[in-house]
Amino acid sequence: MTPLDFRLKALAGLRPAPPAGPGLARVALEATAAEPERIIVTDGSRSFTRRQMLDMALSLGGAMQARGLRRGAVVAFQLPNWWEACVINLAAALFGWRVVPLLTIFRRAELDHILHACQVEALFIPGEWRGTDHRALVATLTYRPPHVVTLRAEGAFEALLSHAPGTPDPAPGTDAKLVIFTSGSTGSPKGVIHTLDAMDALIRHAAGFWGITEQDRLHVPSPVGHIGGMLYAFEFPWATGCIARLDDAWDPDRAVRLIDAEGLTFIAGATPFLSGLIDAARRADSSLPSLTRFICGGASVPPELVRRGLAQFPNAVVSRAFGSSEVPLICPGLRTRAEAEAHADTDGEATCEVTLVEGEITVRAPQMLAGYLDPADDEGAFTGDGFFRMGDLGAWVEGRYLVITGRKKDIIIRKGENIAPLEIENALMRHPDVAACAVVGRPDPERGEMVVAFVVPAPGAAFDMAAMTAHLEGQGLARQKFPEELRLMASLPMNAVGKVQKPDLRRLAAGG
Repeated sequence: MTPLDFRLKALAGLRPAPPAGPGLARVALEATAAEPERIIVTDGSRSFTRRQMLDMALSLGGAMQARGLRRGAVVAFQLPNWWEACVINLAAALFGWRVVPLLTIFRRAELDHILHACQVEALFIPGEWRGTDHRALVATLTYRPPHVVTLRAEGAFEALLSHAPGTPDPAPGTDAKLVIFTSGSTGSPKGVIHTLDAMDALIRHAAGFWGITEQDRLHVPSPVGHIGGMLYAFEFPWATGCIARLDDAWDPDRAVRLIDAEGLTFIAGATPFLSGLIDAARRADSSLPSLTRFICGGASVPPELVRRGLAQFPNAVVSRAFGSSEVPLICPGLRTRAEAEAHADTDGEATCEVTLVEGEITVRAPQMLAGYLDPADDEGAFTGDGFFRMGDLGAWVEGRYLVITGRKKDIIIRKGENIAPLEIENALMRHPDVAACAVVGRPDPERGEMVVAFVVPAPGAAFDMAAMTAHLEGQGLARQKFPEELRLMASLPMNAVGKVQKPDLRRLAAGG
């Protein structure tokens, strides 16, 4: 038994199981039989029908079966948003493999930890991507999977796709579908285990909430090594009949051209994606008329940015969303444009069981994690009645909409008073000369902590301490919340999905 098998056995029965779903394997087989020539994935240069995708997945499964992979094998991929990743995920569903998506920015430290912890049997990598030779990178690892397949180099993957098709052997819905590792910046990343049934419940609920149909074309620039990108690229097209338009490099100006030229209707991404798209659309004098929804999450999203998006894209529901790798899409956003306009300062409608325990958000939902791969990470993560502790602080609006007021561990304590950085950040983002900002605490012997603001000025703009202080006074913010230090930055440190890395800023603030 693998470490994952032992962990699943230990987790069995600890929390209520999600309802059984049909699963991707069955859906793909039935959908292909019903409409085999329907386009399901495109990257702009090639488009693939259901039949083509299924045939490739069956051949890949047959080839890996011949190499000794059986149901329950753990398969990882560290790939850009390439169509081959969609084939690998489908093969995993058909043949009962567990998948481990890896961000392309991971290097030796992360890869050694993750591949060893999961006992990965097969790893799919690009030959070279953005200046990194992934073959050379894998050669430096202390744990190397038995099967390493290089894509778009040497013809290795194409050879697998020419193999005779294998016989599908899908896993039951209670088995693990994936282990995805959190993108935290401190300590080792945590492995989050999701079952097939949990992900099935998530896809169907979110698709229904957003009203995604076979008429939709999803723009997918979010990396498939992250839970958001992989769901939009891998799962939604099969569950809803929509088309996933893969994009392996985010460029907002190019995104505007793609959305307008190809009639793309849906996009999800973090704050920099929305901000960049708005600015690019203005430069192109486009309102992106085909766009019907933009879901913005993964990091702090200023309400003013949402309102700018609603103004720029008059046919779209632009809204914040809230969730995590552990419990995706607790708030999928807002259903209608009228709601989005009325509640732009909220993080959306809570569609799960949500309680606030001393201000902290706790959640119980069908799409929640079964548990962490390392049992030590479960300690303190759940309440006695099975709610997951999000670590976020929140408040209700009208008893239905949730507002994130800060991170439990992000609170700045200045002279004994708790200060929420998010409140200051939202106020700063209302200044026209502020393009991006983040607020952190810096240790101070007299105050406990000082408030430090990191600000990226808008292009061509000047911003200084006097302008910041005057603006915050105009916003009516309490004086004790004013930053005592301002640092101007060309950009903020972010991870691959656009989340500001505040530990890095805290080190900078402390002089590290």
